Amino acid sequence: MNLILQTLVSTLVQGSMLALITIGMNLVYGTLRVLNMAQGVMVMVGGIAAWTFVANFGLSPWLGLIIAVLAAALLGMLSYAVGVSRLIGRAGIDFEMTAFISTFAIASIVQNLVQLFYGPRQKDFPTLVPGRLQLTDGVSITWHQLLTAGIAIFALTALGLFLAKSRYGLAIVAVAQNLDAARLMGIPARRAYVLTMGLAAGLAGLAGVLLAPVYFVSPNMGDLPMLQALIVAIFAGLGSTRGTIIAAYIIGFVQAAVSIFWTSTYAMPVLYALIVVVLIARPFGIAGKPQEARL
Repeated sequence: MNLILQTLVSTLVQGSMLALITIGMNLVYGTLRVLNMAQGVMVMVGGIAAWTFVANFGLSPWLGLIIAVLAAALLGMLSYAVGVSRLIGRAGIDFEMTAFISTFAIASIVQNLVQLFYGPRQKDFPTLVPGRLQLTDGVSITWHQLLTAGIAIFALTALGLFLAKSRYGLAIVAVAQNLDAARLMGIPARRAYVLTMGLAAGLAGLAGVLLAPVYFVSPNMGDLPMLQALIVAIFAGLGSTRGTIIAAYIIGFVQAAVSIFWTSTYAMPVLYALIVVVLIARPFGIAGKPQEARL
């Protein structure tokens, strides 16, 4: 019974974080048709920005969290302006592949700059809430993990409401579903692109602060989240925001179950095998569509 409860708790925490990181990547792909390889670096930027202000200026981790989200969002919009916007509409190039390479280059540049200024060593970051919650005699969860899941679920819910109810959110959905029709309706597509990149980066920056006490802060802290986000995005179907949430919790459950009931060594190989099986049966992912409309 304890193992089952531990698996469910781990699924909630891991799945929520995977969804938070990946939904921004799929949002960008659904809107711009760009596989944003800088998403993992935005996780790192969030962590390093929060650590900078908490460690050097004595701010609380909560203020560091707000600063991290803003810093990552601004960098996301800047990466669009520098590496993506100039490629849109250019004749004679494969936009998706060129933008893919461009975002990968931006990620490498940012990561190396952070390593140059901050060094390669891992840095401690305080938990947002200290202490543990004892669920049963053999199962406990830290308050930070519980808060991590809660904040991630809140952010995902807020994003869903933003896309469904707000003027700018509906503009993003319209551009994703049919760019030509959106332009004919007077929707500024490039403004929607900037906002999408900023939102995606801001969510990644939020994840970076939540992960910082667990993975520590370092130039490489976004590498594993980036790999996991790619797995979730492919599993869900590129561009599918609803599928991302489902896929994130499925993958979180698989990782938790294999690690707890077997060994963590085989968690990733089992996950890769599962993805191969799913893609053979569903080449577009569990919720992906071959049509242009993806959100």
